[in-house]
Amino acid sequence: MALELNLEQYLRELETLVNTDSGQGNPEGITAVGDFFADRFEKMGWLVEKYDLRPDTGNCTVCKNREAERYDLMLIGHVDTVFAKGETARRPFRRDEKNCYGVGVIDMKQGCLSMLHILEALPKDVNEALNIVAVFNPDEEVGSPWSRPVLQRYAALCDKIFVFEAGGSNGAVTVERKGSTFLTVKFIGKAGHAGYMLDKPFLSAVTEAVHWINTLHAFHSKETNTSVNVGVFQAGEKRNVVAPEARVEWDIRYSRPEMRDQIDECIRELKKHGEENGYGIEIELHRSTPALVPTEKTLCYVERMRSIAERMGRPFSLKKRGGLSDANHMAAYCDVCIDSLGPTGDFDHSDKEYLAIHTIRPYTEFAYELICDLAKDKMK
Repeated sequence: MALELNLEQYLRELETLVNTDSGQGNPEGITAVGDFFADRFEKMGWLVEKYDLRPDTGNCTVCKNREAERYDLMLIGHVDTVFAKGETARRPFRRDEKNCYGVGVIDMKQGCLSMLHILEALPKDVNEALNIVAVFNPDEEVGSPWSRPVLQRYAALCDKIFVFEAGGSNGAVTVERKGSTFLTVKFIGKAGHAGYMLDKPFLSAVTEAVHWINTLHAFHSKETNTSVNVGVFQAGEKRNVVAPEARVEWDIRYSRPEMRDQIDECIRELKKHGEENGYGIEIELHRSTPALVPTEKTLCYVERMRSIAERMGRPFSLKKRGGLSDANHMAAYCDVCIDSLGPTGDFDHSDKEYLAIHTIRPYTEFAYELICDLAKDKMK
């Protein structure tokens, strides 16, 4: 049975979601968006769990069609955005003949809404055949630091995971994403007059910071597809004063899983070096996220997806991405992880963000067909 998507209803609901501020620091808004989905799933008779993770973020909402020891499929989307409270008042939802615009309209309230419409429309026999869990994550945009235990616990119970981040414009899905190391370090030296640096035990925080910058930049390489970016450098007070403090923020991304361990080990050695030379080293942030690397089972399933797309007469391809998603965290716990199944547009994380209306129906229908296909296999 084909998915009968009521596009106008979808767009009205999307307007409600987009016009609800749900950036970090606004736990009420994040929870309100999660509750929108929780209410609908409760009306479907699904089991709903709400995890109150911490005061400054909203609930993590988990919806299950039944309790099970194993789940055939997890669908996941995030309800938080990168925008501050009040942004929706400045830039409310609007649409024209081609696109919808607004805060989080493509990253990723459209994906969460597609999850809901797909699962609401599942035929009874499909719902009975499959054990399904749907997760609405409140903190993906900051790396899922608080929801991650919940996500990983459920991921370990699932045979497949579908992530509803925005897809590619040509029907592309994602099975490869770069991993990352985000690093913020404060360097503490000893201030003094620059004219007496050779005579007194002054320590320039800039000197140690530059040593770290040069050492970490050695990982920057096209050959390994590793990028190292110093996004913020703050230091010094006056030209003739030995800088007592410096602060540096790095964004490091890599495709090879082994790079994560190498970079983390380098950071540990750099900290040891700085402290042995008398510097104070305060690591304010050191967060590593693994690269998303497809398993053999994922690649095998991709071919099944390709055949379904061909049967539907829609394009299908794979697209590697440099940005992060919950797929990076969960793929290690599940044999098959497919990302970017949501409707698409462009310019996420900006005030030009838009969703292409013509992608809503075909992208949602494709994910629906994938789920029905899983049920057919299980019912054989």
